[in-house]
Amino acid sequence: MVLPNTPSAAPAHPINNLFPDFESFSPEEKIRQIECLTSAARAHPSGIMVCMPKVAKEGLRQIRLSDLEGMDQFSVNFGHKFKSITDFFDNENSITASGSHLAAQSIRFKATGEAEALVAARVAYRSLRIVFEFGVQAGQRGFMGKPFHFEYSCHTTGDQSLHALWGWWSFLPIANAGEQAEIREMIVAVADYQISVDYTIFNRSGGNWCMRTDPSDYNAIMAALVAAAYKLTGAQKYLDAYEHVMLTGKWRTHRRLDYIVEQFQAGTYQAQPWDRIAGARVEDGEFAHWEQIQHCQFTAISAAIIHECVPERFTSEDLSNVLALWWADQPVGFDRGYWGYLYWFMVSVHDRSWRRAPRTERLPREQWFGGHPMLSFASSWIYGDCLARFMWTALVVARHCPPKKAEAAAFAEETFRRLQPKHLLWIADPDGQQIAPELRYFTEFLSSELPECLIASYWEGRRLNLWS
Repeated sequence: MVLPNTPSAAPAHPINNLFPDFESFSPEEKIRQIECLTSAARAHPSGIMVCMPKVAKEGLRQIRLSDLEGMDQFSVNFGHKFKSITDFFDNENSITASGSHLAAQSIRFKATGEAEALVAARVAYRSLRIVFEFGVQAGQRGFMGKPFHFEYSCHTTGDQSLHALWGWWSFLPIANAGEQAEIREMIVAVADYQISVDYTIFNRSGGNWCMRTDPSDYNAIMAALVAAAYKLTGAQKYLDAYEHVMLTGKWRTHRRLDYIVEQFQAGTYQAQPWDRIAGARVEDGEFAHWEQIQHCQFTAISAAIIHECVPERFTSEDLSNVLALWWADQPVGFDRGYWGYLYWFMVSVHDRSWRRAPRTERLPREQWFGGHPMLSFASSWIYGDCLARFMWTALVVARHCPPKKAEAAAFAEETFRRLQPKHLLWIADPDGQQIAPELRYFTEFLSSELPECLIASYWEGRRLNLWS
């Protein structure tokens, strides 16, 4: 599906002023400028990385309460009540940003040998180390809680551990002896914690969330954690844990959309909150997409680590097949005009075609899904993190999936060619008509993932000789 080319209608954005003449740069020049600005913007006196710096007229900086005056704010996000609304933008994805930054700079060092890359890696490493120590001090050794307010919290999601693992695993071969010992200690502790709670998160509204029995990418994340612990220790209990987790994993044959299609076919699908928000025609075999396709990266990172750790149980052929399966989602929800992914769109179970979600009226505050104002309506706004995840998935595919290597590499290379400052935003309004004025502030933040995934992808491509 080719969608209308709307970017030219979008109003000017202050992020363009931070990257003058950006479109005339080579891909490497773009990546180096992104790295320079991002590393500075993520810094905080606590040592914990800021996940979403505000894009202000004077440059990238930490959010202030004054930035939100007169806006439609929120105080609860999926069961967690913030001490300050600024906590969401500062720390919702601090672990993800830290782990991704650590991975990106480690890959940059492997590609170039630049000492500056090691310095930047160690800033991200320290951020993860601080968050890990928060769990130790709270009596929850191995628990990686989202560090809201730059302090310990009991709120987290499974992908936080995944990005921490990605960073640690990428840094491990180039770290010094002391850091290597700490990384082994942290990975084993995270695995031990997950085993002790049967891979369950207890802080989400509506009950407990067991990632072992969540058969998709979260199962893969847990399998990667315990497989890594096995690789580092050789202890049988971690190999047993890996086999136990894999019993309920279906990510080798099913993507997230596959489960929904199967439910429709079995007549068991029930309309979800996001279907109602977007006005999906469920009775006609249509459902609203809500964060299903971008989990490709979670599976790609996990599967690559699993293969490295237990290659006799998860072979190179297994890895290639899994990557081909999850890469197949790449065109879904992709606006080729903007060269980015829509957050909201409709999928047909009949042929898996998709269409834009129309802009819907906002729900009253008490009906916001997860307590989040951006989940109170649907429209054609762009979600930057999804492009980030497909970019890194493309490079994992290029390295480990020969049948899809050329296709994935072409997507990555085209992305670097088309890359504009707007692509670095967490949320973008492509024509200025998709997001209500009282929520406009959501379009003023750097993505917590895109800069790092672009950096990692570019230098990984250099390591693979995909571009000069």
